[in-house]
Parts: sequence; C-alpha cells; structure tokens
Amino acid sequence: MCRPVTLFMLLSAIVCSSHAEADYYDSVDMSTSQALRDSLHEIIDDHTRFPYTSAATDTWDVLEIADEDQDNPGNIITIYSNATFLKLHGGNDFYNREHTWPNSYGFPDNGPSPNYPFTDMHHLFLSDMDYNGNRSNKPYDNCAPSCLENATQTNNNRGGAVGGYPGDSNWTDGNFTDGRWETWSGRRGDVARALMYMDVRYEGGIHGVSGSPEPDLILTDDRNLIDQSRTGENEAVGYMGLLSVLLQWHIEDPVDLIEIQHHETVATFQGNRNPFIDHPEWVACVFQNVCNAFQMNAGLNDAWFNPETNGQGFFITVFPTLGYVSLAWFTYDTTLPEEGAQANLGDPGHRWITAIGPINGNRAVMNIDLTSGGLFDTPSEVEHTQPAGADGTMTLSFENCSSGIVEYDIKTIDRQGSVPIQRVAGDNIALCEVLRE
Repeated sequence: MCRPVTLFMLLSAIVCSSHAEADYYDSVDMSTSQALRDSLHEIIDDHTRFPYTSAATDTWDVLEIADEDQDNPGNIITIYSNATFLKLHGGNDFYNREHTWPNSYGFPDNGPSPNYPFTDMHHLFLSDMDYNGNRSNKPYDNCAPSCLENATQTNNNRGGAVGGYPGDSNWTDGNFTDGRWETWSGRRGDVARALMYMDVRYEGGIHGVSGSPEPDLILTDDRNLIDQSRTGENEAVGYMGLLSVLLQWHIEDPVDLIEIQHHETVATFQGNRNPFIDHPEWVACVFQNVCNAFQMNAGLNDAWFNPETNGQGFFITVFPTLGYVSLAWFTYDTTLPEEGAQANLGDPGHRWITAIGPINGNRAVMNIDLTSGGLFDTPSEVEHTQPAGADGTMTLSFENCSSGIVEYDIKTIDRQGSVPIQRVAGDNIALCEVLRE
C-alpha cells in the first residue's frame, strides 16, 4: 500500500497507484458506454467482505488506516469537517462511519446474511458524529447561502476558510429525500466517485462466492425514485443522487493524495478497486455516454501560443501513464524588465505561471502554483503557494491535435478569462493523430 504524505510527492503517489493496478483493467471494453460499464462491473465484482464490527479485522480497522491523518499518523481525518482525532476505534464519542450512499436507500438490514454494500469500504469514510447526523440520508446536491453551514477545520493544508457560501464549508437544508447536503470543496469529488463506484459495482444478482443477494444501485436525479427505495428493508433496487451534481463535483474536485490513500488501503483489503479514481476519464463514458471524444495524449507535448497576442506562450507536458498534465504559461519580450521587478500576469521578461492537474478525457482542471525565490543567480530556495490551488485554477481542453483553450481563474489578482491556443510548430501533430486512436 502506498501512503505518501506531502503534495510534493503527488506524482510518486500516482505512479504507486498505477503500479498497483498493473493489468487490472486489461479486459476493459471501451467500445460503448454499456460495454465499458459491463466490463468494469465484471472486474470489480465479488470483492472480499469484512465485517462491519467484529473482534477480528473489521471496517474500523481498515478505515482507521484508510483515513489516517497524513500530518499525524496517530490520528484520523474526517471527511466532512476535516477534523483530526486520536485513533480510538469503535465506541468512541467523536467519530463514526459514514455511508456516503446511505444504507437506508437499498440496503439497511445488515443481519445474518452478508450485506456487501453495507460494509463496502470504497464508500465508507470516517466522519464526525454530529456532521454524519446532520447529513443523515440527504441526497448530495448544491445548496445555497440560506442553507445551514457545517464548517471545516484547517488540517493537511486545507479547509477552515470562512466568509460565506460556499467557502470551505458543507451546507445543508431540508430532511430526508427532500433535503440537500453540499459537501465541501476538498472532498466533494471523493463522495462523487465513491457513489459512481457503487452504481457500477452493484447491479443486482448474487455474490459469485458467497451467494448473497445484492441490490442494483442506480444514481439518478429523480428524488421520487430515491424516496421509493427508502423502505426500511433491503431492496432489489436502490436509488441515490443527484447524479448531475455528482458529475459536476467529480470535475470540480479531482483525485488527490487523501483520496488515493483511502482508495489504496481499501483496495488492499477488499481486493477490488474504484475505476473512477484510477481512470477519472471513464466517468464521461459510463455516465454521460461520451466515449469517443478526443483524449489528451503525449502528442500534445509542445510549445503553444495565441497568435493574436503579443508575448504569450504556453508549454504543455502530458504524462499519459500518470494521467496528469502540466502547463507553464509564460510571457516574453525583447526588453528586459527593471531589476527587482515582481512577476505579474502580463509582465515582460519570461514571467511564468505553472499549473498541474489530472486528465479527464480531453480536459484537465489544474491548480495554479505561484512560486517565489529560486533565482538563477542566487542560492534562495523556491517557495510554493500553500495550500495547492489557493491562487486559482486553469482549465486546459482540446477538441483536436492542433487547437485548444486555456481558461483561467486567478484568485489572487481577481482575473478570469480564456485564451485559444495553437501550436508554435507542427512537429508533434502526426504523433498526436496516431496516439488519439
């Protein structure tokens, strides 16, 4: 199991994850949305079940490894409040286990017959008891400034921001199926991909080893369907959502180290993986029937520019094995700036803004990393923005091998916009065309 603990080690974490899944997805069929869904189900089906609570290894044991505080290994970190607590196992008064797919929607009875979704740790996370109760079994949905705030704490270099909706807080209103729970920005992608896993993992029938019946779990935007599965009994079909919101959250909050840690731990014990953490680009195919869109590949590695601007360039590097792309936005001019000039967007003199993020098909949402120090003629060390993404984001997208768009939202200077880009030279176009198939 791989458990890197700093953002500086992000690429190492992804390499570790990719090694763990070597050959795991060899039988995937991406010809259609249904073919991809069916082939993924066959791969992740029939996992090893651990008891919910037991004197032997149970979900408490695994989750306290999966949700370990990366800054304090003796503690756990909770999904909604981002709070850190000493590991106390079951029966404590601080944290419990959150079913991101509420068990009341399809599988509430964890009785004598093994109930696989009830104990499936790909959708179980440690949570503050109060926040778990406040969320209850409300569907995931975007809320509003009028909703009740459930704030986060600052831990692991994120969370804790205040100042109104949405900030770094969770937000909620209503009750049961009519309610809403908006997960905070740092973990909303985690819950989205957890529920997408549940939708594909559970498609009815029986467990291939134990013979236990399993429900067909389906993500939807229809609250009436969700409510129909809240019967207090195990159901053949269970609904949860809201799917459209989860798709949005999947894009807004890409896979990060904390999600990778949870995933790798659970995969080690259960023996199955969440394909939407390993391959976020498959979400569009399975849930939106977008399977043949242009995919980023190494043929995009190049210098790019907007010919209508003077002195704006972009250098793009795609890491296809890792599923990440990096972008350097630089400005240049034949006139050097004055000595001691500070780097600002649009200044001459080879000023740089860098960003990195995960690839999702033909698109990547990247955190901007502004740096200072590290001058070529001084021994000063480079200082990076903390936390990651605090300065804003860039979104890079392509429709083909020759043109793309860079969209930017730079919070520190309150500047947003988009730049259409094309290659400076066409040397890699042929390679890109070959790799896109």
